[in-house]
Amino acid sequence: MEENVGRGRHGKPSNANASARRELAANRPAKRGRSKQQGPIPARGTHDAEAGGSRTRTRSRLGQAQNAAEDDDFDADQFLNQDAEYGEPEEPQPDEPQPDEPQIEEPQQPPRRRPQQRPRQPRRDAANEGYGGGPSDMSLLTQYGNHRAVPIWDAEPDDHEVLKRTLRCQASGKKVMDIVKPPRSERWFWDPIEASGLEPLTRVNFSVLDYGVIWAFVERWHPETSTFHLPLGELGITLDDVQCLLHLPIQGKFFNHTKMSRGEGADMVSSYLGVEREEIDMAFAETNGVHLKHSTLQTLYTTNQTSAERAIAENKPAHVVRLYRERSVRAFMLHLVCCTIFSNKSSYYADVVYLQYFQDLSCVHEWNWGAAALVHLQHYLDHGSAVSTTQMAGYMSFLQGWIIAHFPRLSVWVEAPRYTANMPLNSKVVPGQGHKDAAGYRSSLDNIQTYDCVFSPYDAHRQVRPLINACWFSGWLRCGKLKAKHLPERVLRQFQHVQGIPRNPSMSATPGMNLCEIDRVFTEELELRMIDEEMRGRPVTSPWDTEPGYMSWFYRVSHPVMRPVEAPESPPRPPNLEVLIEAAEARNDPNLMQVCRSVKVEVERAVRDGEAVEGTPIHGTLQRILNLLNPILAYRRIKRGKGTRYHTRG
Repeated sequence: MEENVGRGRHGKPSNANASARRELAANRPAKRGRSKQQGPIPARGTHDAEAGGSRTRTRSRLGQAQNAAEDDDFDADQFLNQDAEYGEPEEPQPDEPQPDEPQIEEPQQPPRRRPQQRPRQPRRDAANEGYGGGPSDMSLLTQYGNHRAVPIWDAEPDDHEVLKRTLRCQASGKKVMDIVKPPRSERWFWDPIEASGLEPLTRVNFSVLDYGVIWAFVERWHPETSTFHLPLGELGITLDDVQCLLHLPIQGKFFNHTKMSRGEGADMVSSYLGVEREEIDMAFAETNGVHLKHSTLQTLYTTNQTSAERAIAENKPAHVVRLYRERSVRAFMLHLVCCTIFSNKSSYYADVVYLQYFQDLSCVHEWNWGAAALVHLQHYLDHGSAVSTTQMAGYMSFLQGWIIAHFPRLSVWVEAPRYTANMPLNSKVVPGQGHKDAAGYRSSLDNIQTYDCVFSPYDAHRQVRPLINACWFSGWLRCGKLKAKHLPERVLRQFQHVQGIPRNPSMSATPGMNLCEIDRVFTEELELRMIDEEMRGRPVTSPWDTEPGYMSWFYRVSHPVMRPVEAPESPPRPPNLEVLIEAAEARNDPNLMQVCRSVKVEVERAVRDGEAVEGTPIHGTLQRILNLLNPILAYRRIKRGKGTRYHTRG
């Protein structure tokens, strides 16, 4: 007889011994956790057949409910909390089979393997322990636990999923470069563009971006301070950067738009761009919002320009020609700002809400376009620095130009051949593609030196863009409902002043300040919110100068290095080391350690005798020489104390 007797007949399951199997299953302890089918716990005992019912599905359920109701003294808590084995349940020992009954052998099931789970990492007590590599003091970077620098520091060297992770950057500046523009002699077009203050946006865009270096800086941005945190200290994007790199106005009214309904957007597009309502509704439905595709704006720009030329040829009234030309200019301006300072993650449509600022072309210059560009970029930097973000947007050409201006040795670029001194500095360079791997740039920034950074790159450009009072404003900027901090006191070296420990950001940008109050403070209290002469401190002697204690404070409250420093392996001992030592002695080479001691003695004597007055540059230089010599000589004494066998004379 086969081993599966009683298990199946003609390929179908058999009911032989089914009653015994159901009883064993009913008496088996329940596993903890949520099962696929949830419901009342089955009563312990026999099931339908032994209760006198048939084996039909309806009777079976009724029988279970009846048994559960009769078992009134069943303790559910005791049943759920009793100890149970979570592996394979132990089968009860069957009774000795009768001679006339066939013995049924249970087929052996292969042991089930539990899915391997990663060991749960203990939750870090940041308030008491801090983070690896900093910050140890959480008073400044209060949201650091959600920053993308945390997994980068904790990652193993071979964890490419974290270390090689990149952001998708959306940039549309090349569309502005590719669109065909009228010649400069067509003043009907260029006069309103230049009067608006937006004409520089046609010159400062890049067709190629180095995304690797952009990602390396995004992961060093901290929303609490609105600055990049580097081993050198903090650096930020200020209104001075905006006016020098882009030549956009940084004074005027903040943008005050709110969310726009489809009906309001359709009325505005129909009135100021001359589009039929049916076409507008189709465009909004296609973009799933109050948006117009970039290609649609380009079509409106060229179509209205052609209509104006046709009206001139047909001798139509001047107001008809002017109507078509104004529509063409508005379409171009909306396309211009939405591909640059208002570039979003979609990369293919423009927000119609910005069309309201082009209703009257003679008033476009009254708005603070520079602050809007800075707020919009910082908004995306805040989101890009979060660990869960996978996409980056904003004015990427502006961010790339800022990096090149302050870190000219970090990435690849060449000078633009047609640049003149009166042009925006962003149009002075043409960046190369570089490489998309941010790990190389991350390592370069971790090992950056003071001479690799140009803290104040605009000295030669001051005759074109002087440092005005708005650059010293400390507080909130806003664009619509977006707002961003502008804190020049944290980056004083960018203004050629010695950097000290700055005040808490909440003292400059008051948390919870409403939008109307932000507008009032910037327009009415600008001079009161400026960084005054006392707060600016003394001018720098060297561009990287800081007040005593600043760097130690910064390394305590920040995370300036993204990856732990890997100690290099000890170099192998040369096999001919003894021969090299004897040759050096025969040549009577100068004893370097003795030279260092002599220099230290002489420098200490000069400082002690007052040959260098404290506070002068020469006194600072002598102190730095002593700071360089002391660790070397101290290390030499420690090394000798450990009994190093091979060493030069000293």
